[in-house]
Amino acid sequence: SFGAGVNLFGFNGYKPKDAPILNGMEERKNGIFAGPFAKWSNPIVNVTGEWMLDASRNSKGQRFSIGAERSWFVGQRVMLTPGASVVWMDEKYANYYYGVRSAEARAGRPAYALDGGVNVDFNLRTDYMFDRKQSVFVMLQHTALDSKIKDSPLIDRSSEMMLFVGYLYRFK
Repeated sequence: SFGAGVNLFGFNGYKPKDAPILNGMEERKNGIFAGPFAKWSNPIVNVTGEWMLDASRNSKGQRFSIGAERSWFVGQRVMLTPGASVVWMDEKYANYYYGVRSAEARAGRPAYALDGGVNVDFNLRTDYMFDRKQSVFVMLQHTALDSKIKDSPLIDRSSEMMLFVGYLYRFK
């Protein structure tokens, strides 16, 4: 089967007071990204594609991702879903969140510009279904950062880990 729609997500910016390395930087405002997505479900693997634009106009950037995931039931109420995706970001997006403008440069933090980047996400999601309409989920996501992002003077690691927890109610 095939499905399509519109997604919405936020990206957390930062303020200079958030960390010592950010002293003297301009604030990077939170972004709200929106755009179309498509999902192709089949017996082997579900494939997704998503194109997101900065609806808040803070970074004026965009990103595109393509991914694959597969779900298995463990018993009748628990579902495990491992997945992976490749996330491309354009120059505006990458520079807004990971770049250092020349006016922001200082000792230990040189000016730094990116021409975009590609991160790779790996995740494992566990859903517990109370019934056909209600469930809770926990998702652990590991992001391997693009080498250009890792080289930014603002970044001190090669990957990120995130934990998502949520509740779903299906109206259908």
